[in-house]
Amino acid sequence: MLIPAPLAERVATATLIVEAGVRAQQAVSENGHIYTISELTVYKVFQGTEPAVLRLAEAGGTVGLRREVVSTSITLAPEQQGLFLLEPHPLLPGTYRLVAGPQGFVRYDLADRTASEPFGRYASIAGTLYPAVEALAGQSWRTVRPNAALAEALPVARPTAQPVISSFSPASLTAGTDAVLTINGSNFGATQGSGSVEFPNANSGGSSFVAANPADYIPLQWSDTQIQVRVPSTNVLTGGVAGTGTFRVINSGGETGTSLTALTVVYALSNLGQGANNPPNRPRLVNDDGQGGYTLLYSAGFAGVTGAATSFERALASWACATRLRRVVGSGAGVNTTDSNLENIVRFESLGSSTLATATSYYSGCSVNGGPTQFSLVETDYTFNDLSAIAGFSWNYGTGTPSNTQYDFESVALHELGHGTQLNHIIAPTAVMHFSISNGESKRVLNAASDVTAGQDVFTFSATSSCGFAPPVATPVPSGCQPLPVELTAFSARYATGAGTTLAWSTASEHNSAYFAVEAQEEGGKNWIEVLRQPAAGSSSSSLRTYQARDPRLLSGTRYYRLRQVDHDTRTSYSSLVTVSGLESGLALYPNPVADRLQVSGPDQAGRLTFYDVMGNKVTGFELVAGPNDVDVSALRPGLYLVEWADGRTVRRGRLQKL
Repeated sequence: MLIPAPLAERVATATLIVEAGVRAQQAVSENGHIYTISELTVYKVFQGTEPAVLRLAEAGGTVGLRREVVSTSITLAPEQQGLFLLEPHPLLPGTYRLVAGPQGFVRYDLADRTASEPFGRYASIAGTLYPAVEALAGQSWRTVRPNAALAEALPVARPTAQPVISSFSPASLTAGTDAVLTINGSNFGATQGSGSVEFPNANSGGSSFVAANPADYIPLQWSDTQIQVRVPSTNVLTGGVAGTGTFRVINSGGETGTSLTALTVVYALSNLGQGANNPPNRPRLVNDDGQGGYTLLYSAGFAGVTGAATSFERALASWACATRLRRVVGSGAGVNTTDSNLENIVRFESLGSSTLATATSYYSGCSVNGGPTQFSLVETDYTFNDLSAIAGFSWNYGTGTPSNTQYDFESVALHELGHGTQLNHIIAPTAVMHFSISNGESKRVLNAASDVTAGQDVFTFSATSSCGFAPPVATPVPSGCQPLPVELTAFSARYATGAGTTLAWSTASEHNSAYFAVEAQEEGGKNWIEVLRQPAAGSSSSSLRTYQARDPRLLSGTRYYRLRQVDHDTRTSYSSLVTVSGLESGLALYPNPVADRLQVSGPDQAGRLTFYDVMGNKVTGFELVAGPNDVDVSALRPGLYLVEWADGRTVRRGRLQKL
């Protein structure tokens, strides 16, 4: 679980900053762990002196039938390029590691010359990223060797050849479960060729994209008008996880088309890949301790911290109540190291200033009848940051609201135990399995749809054991388990021009429920706003209750909705997200996102183009002539805008992201 590390902090910490690409990789077993060693080809140096051979060590990898996965790994692939902020690796002499964990790598997207990191995106590698790093390093970069991939000219955009996504189904599904997405439209290409479908990456909150694996595309189901693809929980080469948001189709000509509405990924389950051409497969839980599940051990340093064990065990109980998976804390002290020793250790360690905790999963594999390797989870270690490198901040171990100088330990433990349950990240800022958490924020309630159902899915799948391991055994309902305050069975949103958005939801049961608040967020926005509130039934035992409400506001583009449910004792929980979208009604705006020059086509007569912010406030306007127009929008502040074209008789609307 991550917290932002400013670029200035990362540059100041790094002893070596290079633009490089991955040349060769090898997994090795050292110090009780598996590391993947990537040999890098250096193109530019921004800071420091590069060695003759530059090797990057990343935790995790596969050696034989052993597999290790660390929740903060970035997973690099051969030929992947980016900016690496590095420091010598303290445990592997002759190698380097990333500064600030996954935030030490700024990943390049060579298709459009943009770059991304877990908490941000750079609109241009040369125009935005380079100057930012040079200013902080206090010097210009120097060339080591030409970077041919960046030197190639970008293809000229051809709007008439761009893929158009007219619809897709289903609107909501799960990742890593073989769920198939059907995409309808045009200009996809008669065959897939080098084309791909890419989803927002949940490991970065959606600031980058992750492509489906080659084996995820349904054979013979790529045509010029339809694609069928499994939604990936893990890209076996880049490690990304498909999350909620608008996705894109890239055809063999390199043209890109983006969905008008967002796909909702309710939950994502851990998948382990075995080469680009083999479908990833799901690992299984096992009866590791012979008593039904897993026994954890506290290190002496962890057990000695007042409040830490109590807070951790509240999170442990939440998962036990939800999934019936047996995970208990054993007597005695475990070792104060995390390695492959068949002990499930919980401990503190200094993890720097950007990582709050990590979960390390160890797997044992076997091949059944010569097929792909099947993996079983045989050990999990949980490491929490002792916060020694984060001055002025501390852990909140209690049940009260954390202050602005605290991080909520129970929330972070709940997240890492989710990884131990074999759940991956999702994109939903208030969700337990979102990749980050803020100071002063708490997330202590498992969501019935995204957390509980996912954990139960893993437990059910693990009932069919493999490789000689006994399956886990469901525990009786632990004492002290409280029913979920509200069992939400459905939540939907439907937009109609002139009528606004109709929201409907239903509950199977309610306990002590006070009210529901409907909250909305515009695509590209950062803030949730409450748009309406509706009283709840209170306590409805097991009877079905239905609710309906309306948001009358104008919609242009995509809007996200969620329910905030509040109990009479102020306990709060959130639903999964739903989305609605308003069509652009014939107004074409490109490129989108845009930096300076905007091309506007669609209107066949003169009119006025007006820009509004996401709250509906008018920002600026332009007079347009009939036909295509070139508009200078460089003076607009970065952000999301609603754009309206009108000629006094008709109105056309669109949405625009300004870089």
